[in-house]
Amino acid sequence: MDKPEEEFDRVDELIQLSLKLFLERGYDNTPMSLISKEVGLTKAGIYHHFENKEHILYAVHKRSVERNLLPLIEKAEQISDPETRLRTYLYDLARQLTHEPTATVLLSEARRMSPEHFKEIRGVWRRSYGVIHDAIVELQKLGRCPKHLDPAFATFSALGSASWIVFWFDYSRPEGGEEVARTIVDIFMKGLLA
Repeated sequence: MDKPEEEFDRVDELIQLSLKLFLERGYDNTPMSLISKEVGLTKAGIYHHFENKEHILYAVHKRSVERNLLPLIEKAEQISDPETRLRTYLYDLARQLTHEPTATVLLSEARRMSPEHFKEIRGVWRRSYGVIHDAIVELQKLGRCPKHLDPAFATFSALGSASWIVFWFDYSRPEGGEEVARTIVDIFMKGLLA
């Protein structure tokens, strides 16, 4: 009776350990033999749950977007005022990225996934893009944001500012995360609403 729960725990452990290894060694330098050794399973035991290493990478991505990104998107989508929605989402996203160094692997290795897996993950990223883009368009319609600004370029600017955090933030000092998030929001919103 406990077998399905134990099996779920093993799969979760396998995903966690694989992500840890991808972060430490890089995707290319993490062979399946090392993953099996770290998790305490044979390669056949891993292949019982995952087709190949790319499938593990996809599982890592999927779990990350479900736990870290989708809740932020869903929270923002409930906010009716576009400025508040944009400030909230950009702050939450930047803050999340200061607490989640795994995004370095996810961003740099995403194109290694199969086209089907990449398309699924990219759908969530597009939803994230939509939260920002739609808020900017609404602000323009309300006259609270200059109409000459290209909403797509502004959206990529916001996402780029937040996404780049994973490449320079000092994860040994997580207490700076809130200040980083506030700074990014402040700079972006002052430029957008100027």
